[in-house]
Amino acid sequence: MTARFAFAAHPDAIADLRELPDQIRDLALLELQNLVHGSDDCLPLKGRLAGFHKVYVDPAVSYRMVIQFRPAPPSSNHRREVYLVAAGSRKDYAVYRAAHLRTGPQQGVEADPAAEARVRVARSRSALVTDRSAAGPTTPPTAAAALPPAVASRKVPQR
Repeated sequence: MTARFAFAAHPDAIADLRELPDQIRDLALLELQNLVHGSDDCLPLKGRLAGFHKVYVDPAVSYRMVIQFRPAPPSSNHRREVYLVAAGSRKDYAVYRAAHLRTGPQQGVEADPAAEARVRVARSRSALVTDRSAAGPTTPPTAAAALPPAVASRKVPQR
């Protein structure tokens, strides 16, 4: 079976997949494969995430993925792509909050595919760069020190 859509993912969504329990991650990858091959087993989201879709990952529907169908970059063999925004637990709407934070201001706006390709390249990390999560927080120490403790604690990613 040939792929109907290209696939792309927000860099943090790849980290989301890695953090899922092994069995859930396998189910998520299978769902992504099905979507790329043309499955329409997803439901449209409303409100702040209008234009995106939710995908149930496990039989207990405790884990979800948030995806978007959008134009593929000009260099792609496909006209459209499945874009993974977030994957994770539905508990306390964590996966939806992560998706909203990652899509915030550009949400609902069809961007120029060439600009999207440049953004993806800019956001990608070189294999030569060491793992930033092992190096500590991404906020420079001087900026973190300037923030009140309540604000600084909200800066920690919730995954």
